[in-house]
Amino acid sequence: MKYLKLLSAVLLFALPAKSQKLVYHHTFAPTEGWVNRYEKPYRDDICLNGYWDFQPVDLPAGFVHGKGEAPALPMPQQNAWETTRIKIPSPWNINDFAYSDLEGPDHRNYPSYPSTWNQVKMAWMRKVVEVPSNWQSKLITLHFEAVAGETVVLVNGKEVGRNFDLFLPFDLDVTDIVEPGQQAEILVGVRSQWLFEDESTVGRRIIPAGSMWGNVINGIWQDVYLVATPKVLVKDIFAKPLLSKGLLELEVTLENHTSKRAKIELSGQVREWLNHAGTDVDNAPVPNWSLGQETLTCASVAVVDANSQTTQTIQIPVDDGTLRSWTPEQPNLYALLLTMKQGKQLLDIKYLRFGWREWTFDGMQLCLNGRPYSLKSDSWHFMGVPQLTRRYAWAWYTAIKGMNGNAVRLHAQVYPRLYMEMADEMGICVLDETANWASDGGPKLDSELFFEHSRDHLRRFIQRDRNYPSVFGWSISNENKPVILYVFKRPDLLQRQKKEWGVWRDMVREIDPTRPWISSDGEDDGDGMLPVTVGHYGDNNAMKNWRNIGKPWGIGETGMCYYGTPEQVAKCNGQKAFESAEGRMEGLATECYHLIKDMRMMGASYSTVFNMVWYALKPLSLGKRDVSTSPTLADGVFFGPYVEGMPGVQPERIGPYSTTLNPGYDPNLPLYDTWPLYDAIRAANADPVSAWSTYATVDTMAYVHHKSVPVKSSLEVYFIGDSDSYLKQILDAQGVIYAHNPKNALVVIDASKPTSISNLKKMKQANAIWLWGITPETVGCFQDILSSPDGHALSLQFDRLTRSSFLPANHSWMSGLQNADFYFCEVQKTDASQYTMKGDFVNEGEILLNACRTDWRSWNLRPEELKTAGLLRSENECTASLPVFVKNDNVYVSTLTNFTNTTKGFNTLSVILCNAGVKMVKQQLKMKNENIQPQNNSLFLDPSVDTSKKTTQLM
Repeated sequence: MKYLKLLSAVLLFALPAKSQKLVYHHTFAPTEGWVNRYEKPYRDDICLNGYWDFQPVDLPAGFVHGKGEAPALPMPQQNAWETTRIKIPSPWNINDFAYSDLEGPDHRNYPSYPSTWNQVKMAWMRKVVEVPSNWQSKLITLHFEAVAGETVVLVNGKEVGRNFDLFLPFDLDVTDIVEPGQQAEILVGVRSQWLFEDESTVGRRIIPAGSMWGNVINGIWQDVYLVATPKVLVKDIFAKPLLSKGLLELEVTLENHTSKRAKIELSGQVREWLNHAGTDVDNAPVPNWSLGQETLTCASVAVVDANSQTTQTIQIPVDDGTLRSWTPEQPNLYALLLTMKQGKQLLDIKYLRFGWREWTFDGMQLCLNGRPYSLKSDSWHFMGVPQLTRRYAWAWYTAIKGMNGNAVRLHAQVYPRLYMEMADEMGICVLDETANWASDGGPKLDSELFFEHSRDHLRRFIQRDRNYPSVFGWSISNENKPVILYVFKRPDLLQRQKKEWGVWRDMVREIDPTRPWISSDGEDDGDGMLPVTVGHYGDNNAMKNWRNIGKPWGIGETGMCYYGTPEQVAKCNGQKAFESAEGRMEGLATECYHLIKDMRMMGASYSTVFNMVWYALKPLSLGKRDVSTSPTLADGVFFGPYVEGMPGVQPERIGPYSTTLNPGYDPNLPLYDTWPLYDAIRAANADPVSAWSTYATVDTMAYVHHKSVPVKSSLEVYFIGDSDSYLKQILDAQGVIYAHNPKNALVVIDASKPTSISNLKKMKQANAIWLWGITPETVGCFQDILSSPDGHALSLQFDRLTRSSFLPANHSWMSGLQNADFYFCEVQKTDASQYTMKGDFVNEGEILLNACRTDWRSWNLRPEELKTAGLLRSENECTASLPVFVKNDNVYVSTLTNFTNTTKGFNTLSVILCNAGVKMVKQQLKMKNENIQPQNNSLFLDPSVDTSKKTTQLM
């Protein structure tokens, strides 16, 4: 009710007139600064987000991509800065992400950026900042949360550091270069990781680059800060909640950046972290908290030598009941305030939020706080600016809770910290994953350089996220093994990968000994090297194999959601799968219900399908009222004035169909809009066991067309058209018997070409007339035939609609034919029909065959980031009439022209001719087959291939 009242209020202020833009007046990405308020005044920061100068750099003449040799980045030219300034954080080529001629979602988040930036592969960015005068005697660093590309940073003309990781933060000491009270010029040069790609052997990427997002973007895409800290400081704290020992262990890293030895005293207090976030859609994601009562204290002393670092371990006994444990059901949080003193002088305060919880194994069971705990998860790729906000994380986690879930795998790259922060607060268990994603065959898995970068990436990743209580485990890679075996077809590389799994495992255990879950998604148990088994895309036998390995196990991805064509999904719900996106989703609902139910019955600690948030929810037409037209830059949700120096990304707009979640942006749309798949997942995830679902059992025969009484084959065919025409070849191949005159025959006229009907009177003596392949250009030739029985002319008009999938009516010539019989999308390259029909002839006639409103070519084998929106848009934007085969009296008219030179199409035509009563002798399919669609055997276009068996044999 509160949400509905809020929507009503927002409607009064945000609902635009038709000519106005929809503006969302709240902060898009509510974010706290880098320095916590309890750390001030000993620490301070300046957010450097805002307008930066931008200078693209052309690639040198003769550069050849794929050689593994990136061109040098020349220094920027003094007067070559673009007139358009870039808004940091944002990749400079952001508008090119998932664009593909606007085939699917609209990710044009910064329309002000020149389109030429999309092709830029290296560039400079510049910002001038004034260093506060009160930062004297401070350690001053530049902090970058994430920069995509090989990065070099110069301050006041001096290089201060480099970084080559697309997702992880880095800090650069600039104390000796900047002057408090003076301006400092910051230059950031970036070379796209694409420039470093090496295609000399298998793979191409030499760094973990993630999936869709990381493979595309270039530039500074998360926050930038100038930070001041004491020169003797608490650098880091790692909180280890050891519930089974009744102990909170703190691993404290101390640094001394002075020339004198420092003897320091540490004192800490643990206080309740109280969440005051609102409950409505606009305020629930906004940070709003305070600290409550003190629960624990600690004290220690340490000595830190000059210009050095040391680590101090502090152990705090915790009596039962002192701290409330963190669980998804009760996500209790605490804050540690660790104070550093030198003598009587207070030098530093370090804030750390943590949860009192412990993950362990008991045999094959995953346990939370000593009790078996099953995780019911979702996962998805990172899809750009719509996901760069706590609002998205809040909405996603709300949907997960709504499906009776409690976990998420942040898939295929390192996600921004906000995802862990929201998970901590909302009670979502996170399987945290590296950017070591191999599913596209991109990582260079025969390169020592790649493995060197991967180790650095993994080390920094674990260090960043190990304090988040929501993180239950580490996913160190994704589908490297199946890529090695079935894409690269290099089983010799598997031993090298196996060795690396061991290296990665040991790195994780050294940096974070508190979490036993170390897995590699879709790699089983890393051929014995990992403590957990996680499989992908297998049936019940595969699940048994994974379970029988004898370790805690789960399924990271399964189901046909992202690849299943109607023909594949039809095994679940029959002919309904061909009808529409809704029909396909009903079939997936049945499949996924049983997959999740079976996982849980077999004792999986971690269960999911792939996935809920992108496939079980509909892409939303944010800021677009008329969904029958393609999105324009006037559509979408727009945001308020750009604010200099504000943490968080500030997009200019969010386009229609770019997300399935609407955390308040468009008051005309819900938070999310579900497909049947969502309801099935919710039922399968119910506790303590899967609940009944309408999708549990589906009668696949319910949508089958049963054939009527067979028609006696007595008609000969009288053909009108060129003797060497394509249609004549088709009829010859079908073995029709030709008549010498039209009387009592089926007259088949090649209506794809202008044809003169010399003796209309004779045509009237025919049993039936079939105008095959009629077009807007030829319809005028046949107007005399297109008449009603009483002789008045019937209009016939056309709409342009290309389709290769059709839905038959179960009568007349279509009797007994199924939706599957008219589904040609996978078997031929070209479309079967270019036009649909309307007008009096259709209105007064009998429709035998309709084009499918859903354009399945916008789904099948299309990229994941495009296809969900593309499919839904194909339905929304289909305003054409649908009939392609119409009967009026004894005249049959069709616009289908190109469907018979494959076995399926040939057989379908055979049935139509039989239903028409046509005599045929032995049929022979001898048509030219240029139109046949080649079969794609790629594992990742059809992951239904079972790769669960441990083998080095090629498929």
